[in-house]
Order: sequence, then structure tokens, then C-alpha cells
Amino acid sequence: MQRSGYTDEQINKKISRYEDSDMLYEESEDALDRLKQIRQAEVEQAKQRQEEQARQQEEQSRAFFNTVTSEINSLTNIRGIAIPKEDRKALFDYIFKVDQNGQSQYTKDFNKNLSKNLIESAYFTMKADALISGATRKGESSAAEKLRNLMRH
Repeated sequence: MQRSGYTDEQINKKISRYEDSDMLYEESEDALDRLKQIRQAEVEQAKQRQEEQARQQEEQSRAFFNTVTSEINSLTNIRGIAIPKEDRKALFDYIFKVDQNGQSQYTKDFNKNLSKNLIESAYFTMKADALISGATRKGESSAAEKLRNLMRH
């Protein structure tokens, strides 16, 4: 009766009336049948929700895979660092080719030192172009200084 929306007070009144009219047993059997139907409907709804979630998850995974594949195939450089064509296939395999345990080499390498790799990845993502331009300036300054020193001698 609670599943049908009755309050505790309404349920107690109905039980009292059923007891008074010697119908409690019959009504309890009917209520049990209704409860079984309600539970079956809930199980079906839960199953449908799970199937829908699994389908959506599969679609998202497929879309992610297709996006990464497309980006790797069109990749010429990463933040100014040239990526040779032959490295694209190697990069794809490194990320996606899995062993019998379902792990890619990237996953294995990343997990070897998870906290360090997570911190480095986050920092490089956060600083991105600033790190590359800083390294470029430092390299140019170093090269120029070496040239000056060679010319002095």
C-alpha cells in the first residue's frame, strides 16, 4: 500500500477495516500480487536504465576513440615539436593497442609512477605554451652565448 501512495494512517485504517470484515487475508493476497507487479516493473525499469547507460557509454567511448584517431592521423606537430608521419602509427599503438590484460603500453608506463606522472601531466597542461616558449628562449640564448664565446677565442 505504501508503494501505491497510501500514508501510514490510511494503511492502518484499511487494515482495521479488513480485520473487522474478516477480509484481511484476501486483501493481503491481493496486495502481495500488486507488490510483485510493482517490483517486476521496477526491475524492468532498472534494467532499461542500465542498458541505456551502457549504450550511451559505448557511444561516448566510440566517439572519443574516433576523435583521437582522427587527431593523430592529422597530427604534424605538438606544440611546435614536429611529429614524423611514422610516429603517428607508433603513437596510436602506444595509446590504444592493448595486451592480454587489456592495458596499453601508455597505461602501463603512466601507472608505473602514477602520482609523478599525474602531477607532470597536469603541470604541462596548465602551463602549456609558456613552457615551450620559455625553453625555446633559453635554447636560443644558450646558443647565442656559445657563439659569442667562440668568436671571442
